[in-house]
Amino acid sequence: MTTVYRTYNDIPNEVWKKHIRGSSPALLTQLISELDGAKKISISFFLYNNPYLHAFIEKLVEQGCEVNIYSIPLNGYDERVKELYKSNYSYKDKIRTSKFEYAEKVYKRITTGNKNINLKIFPHTYIWNKQKFSRGSNLYSLHNKSILAEFEDGVKCISSSCNFALGDPPHSDNFLVIKGNANAEKIFKDYFSILDQISLPIDNYISLSKNHFDFEYVVTPVNLKDIYVTDYFTAPFIKYEGMGSNHYIQKKIIEFIQSARNRIYLCSQHFSDIDSFDNKANSLVEQLINVDRNVDIKVLKQTRAHNQAQGWRTAKTEKILKGCPNVSQRYWNPIIHDKFIIVDEKILVTTGNFTPTQFAWQENREMTYLVDEKQNKILNTFSEVNSYHFLEDEVIVNKYLGHFDSLWDKSEVV
Repeated sequence: MTTVYRTYNDIPNEVWKKHIRGSSPALLTQLISELDGAKKISISFFLYNNPYLHAFIEKLVEQGCEVNIYSIPLNGYDERVKELYKSNYSYKDKIRTSKFEYAEKVYKRITTGNKNINLKIFPHTYIWNKQKFSRGSNLYSLHNKSILAEFEDGVKCISSSCNFALGDPPHSDNFLVIKGNANAEKIFKDYFSILDQISLPIDNYISLSKNHFDFEYVVTPVNLKDIYVTDYFTAPFIKYEGMGSNHYIQKKIIEFIQSARNRIYLCSQHFSDIDSFDNKANSLVEQLINVDRNVDIKVLKQTRAHNQAQGWRTAKTEKILKGCPNVSQRYWNPIIHDKFIIVDEKILVTTGNFTPTQFAWQENREMTYLVDEKQNKILNTFSEVNSYHFLEDEVIVNKYLGHFDSLWDKSEVV
């Protein structure tokens, strides 16, 4: 079977007002189109609170589709009230709500509605050191946005930089569709199989959470042989060939960068994986400065040092890269949310950023949580959950190049 790739990308026209259909109404429309007609769908989303997406899922279920959804507890949703606008973005045409409020509504619709929609919670949290976190005190590892959709004529594997979340600000985003690729199907099915086994049905989670904190949920990783070649997931429940999945994937990315002969174009919301929390992790920043000086390197991102609690790493990264004559740096705040790297005629598309936590991994890490001034120490696996796709396809690479160039032209020089 021939592999078919499709990619969709979006750059918002309205950059400050949040839309009621999420950060990218255009990508939501395209995603719904890709899922239409599916017989079985597994969804692994960091945030699942979009009523428009869920209304479509309910229609699929009415047509006989089986749906499994894996997401984080309601504790992980922002309770701050936001203003959301409809299509004309007028003052009169808006609502005020929060991510939490709509997640609560969607979760309730699932638990009281059609039994062919199964919602499971993956409450794994992770802390390396005490620090300020942008997502609050409950830092959940499930960051990826991936879908396995099964049809009568085959399977689609989908990964997205977009959260598709109600309450998210406008972002540039993309998603990748892979069809007819046995490698991708294998890792997606293995990922969802393990995730299903270790996640908790929503009712079970609610009962358990009455007497237990989320940080008490401990994950033991499964060791997989690397038969996947091009597509991978990082997760606290995955090791490859005995190596922590985040370490393993970073090694793959470094090899990918080292293969460059002409260009490296990196696009990510954050790029600061230097002085990692994990001293066993490497650094993509340091790899870039060691690349042959004849290679054209462009780094495009959203955040500067003043946008982050750990901004000194971003400042240090920018300073190091400014010392390389073949490296150009630009930013567009608050828009850039894509996550990909183009190397010559190949590309890595991922759901993960390139940060000091992204490639950190440790099994039996001692994590300390403070509750009512009392320290709780838990041994758990530290890891973020994301997907990674290495591919060599001229059409797809050219589409991402066009998307990158459009963002680059609108961005500012660091």
